[in-house]
Amino acid sequence: MGFHGEVAIVTGSSRGIGRAVAELFAAEGARVVVNYRSDEENAKEVVNTITSNGGEAMAVQADVAEPADVERLFKEALAAYGTVDVVVNNAGILEPKPFLELTKQDILSTLETNFVGVALCAQQAAKIMLERGSGRIVNIASVSGLDNFGTAGNMPYAASKAAVLNLTGVLAKALAPHVLVNTVAPGFVETGMGHSPEYEQLVTAVPLARLVQPREVAEACLFLASGGSSAMTGETLVVDAGFRLR
Repeated sequence: MGFHGEVAIVTGSSRGIGRAVAELFAAEGARVVVNYRSDEENAKEVVNTITSNGGEAMAVQADVAEPADVERLFKEALAAYGTVDVVVNNAGILEPKPFLELTKQDILSTLETNFVGVALCAQQAAKIMLERGSGRIVNIASVSGLDNFGTAGNMPYAASKAAVLNLTGVLAKALAPHVLVNTVAPGFVETGMGHSPEYEQLVTAVPLARLVQPREVAEACLFLASGGSSAMTGETLVVDAGFRLR
């Protein structure tokens, strides 16, 4: 697909899906800003992996739930690379808890990272992209945000991801025609939990009899950031190994 010379900010990219996205974009020629909130060691490892393979990357600490941090993240990207072509809003938290035990702070902390953080990063990205007349924003949601797919044990997470899906449509209209905004909604993603009983239960819940790999989510992000998706905005790509069909 080729992103030679383009600049991509990937939030929450010190591990998991974000790391896979950062490394794949770098392999395709993008200069990547690896964002992390607290895991500096792993963020530096991602940068080292990219640079050792001939790519270009830098790590920037920022809590996407904090407006000042988000503004600094984009300023550092501009200072280093001069522009921002793609933003992948991946940073998110999931803290399962029974519904009747949830506190206001439990709900707010999830919404602030998973939804407000996406909105803040999209806002900063839009300022840059609209001025230059082009850009791509890819938001990471979840099948939990789709109708009737959340559970009582992950209510704040499901609500936050549903909000991201709605935000994508709003931004797609607001930023058209120059900035394209789309979403990837993963299902259960392999996170290194191994073949535990919980893993086996998840595998039996999907038609493809396996979990989604981080690289597969990254491939969907790559497509939405590429010229191949030039007629797509406000759309959601579901990458769930058929989980919704169960």
